[in-house]
Amino acid sequence: METVERHVTLPAGLDEAWELLTDPDDLAAWLGREVALDPTPGATGAVVDHDGTRRHLVVEEVDAGRRLAWRWWTDGDAASSRVEITLVPSDGGTEVRVVEQLLPSPTVARASAKASEAWSHRLLHLEALLLVAAAVRG
Repeated sequence: METVERHVTLPAGLDEAWELLTDPDDLAAWLGREVALDPTPGATGAVVDHDGTRRHLVVEEVDAGRRLAWRWWTDGDAASSRVEITLVPSDGGTEVRVVEQLLPSPTVARASAKASEAWSHRLLHLEALLLVAAAVRG
C-alpha cells in the first residue's frame, strides 16, 4: 500500500483549525474546486479537484476538533484510498497532518505522485485561507 504524508503548522488554535477544515464555506477554498463534505460518520459527499477530477467520498471517522477520516475514489475507478487528517497542538499553533493510503492498483505509482502533489497544494491553500481569515478579523 502506498502512503502519502504531508503536514503543515497553522498559526491557529485547535478550534480555529478544525473550523477551517470542516466549514462548508471554506472547504472549496482548500480541498477542491467544489466540495460536499459533512463531517459526520457515514455521510457521503464529493470533491471536484481543480483539474476536474471528481471524487466520491464516505466519511469513516470523526473525532471533532481532532481527527477526520474518509474513503474516496474517482469516477470509473474501483480502487479507493483512505484519507486521515489529524490536528495536533504545537508550539506554533496547530499541526495539520494528512495521511492518504492508496490501495494497490496497476496505476498506484502514478496515483501516489498525483496525490502527493495535490496534498501539497491543498495544504498551501489551507494556509492561505487562514491568512485571509486573520486579515479579515483584523
